[in-house]
Amino acid sequence: MDILAARKKAAEGARAKKKTEAESAPADPVAVAESVAPVEQQLPERAPTTDAVLAQDVSAAPASGPEEAQPAQELEMLSFLLDSEEYLVLVEQVKEVLKVMEITPVPHTPPYISGVISLRGTVLPVYDLRKRLGLSDGVRGDKSRVVVVSLDDEDVGLLVDRVTGVVKLMSDAVRPTPENIEQGAEFLRGIARKNDKLYILLDLEKATAGGAQGS
Repeated sequence: MDILAARKKAAEGARAKKKTEAESAPADPVAVAESVAPVEQQLPERAPTTDAVLAQDVSAAPASGPEEAQPAQELEMLSFLLDSEEYLVLVEQVKEVLKVMEITPVPHTPPYISGVISLRGTVLPVYDLRKRLGLSDGVRGDKSRVVVVSLDDEDVGLLVDRVTGVVKLMSDAVRPTPENIEQGAEFLRGIARKNDKLYILLDLEKATAGGAQGS
């Protein structure tokens, strides 16, 4: 019995020793990787850092620098006389130039509205630009004309003393309206000189605004 007990005790000691060695042995790296990988796959994708986002924005945006000056454009203008001054409007806004025909007065319209004309079945208001700009009254003569212009798909007539032709100017030649111009300054876009001649640019949108009031 003592021998059997001794053998049993020795066997138990051997098993305990093997268990201790197994627990203290380093882990198998392959087995560790296999056990960790599924956990990483479950993690949400990490958002990029602020520096990374900024780097992407900078690389995508065009390089900043001083604003380049726009090249000057050639303007084609129709020139006409009012009193002794020569005025300009853009040719692209002009539809046609007519000899003065019968203008029918319309009651309750502003004093700068001479009346209306019928042009191929369309009734157009006619603006007396002398009165609109605060100039002295003139006398209509054989050279007086009605310049038909188109604004926002609406046609209106401009009564002028005389049409003198087409003038070509560079856009950078236009200067602001001088402060000493008092009459009608709010209806002007600026002034320009060419060949020692002074031209006044008319702002059609402003000059023809409010014409229907009181009609």
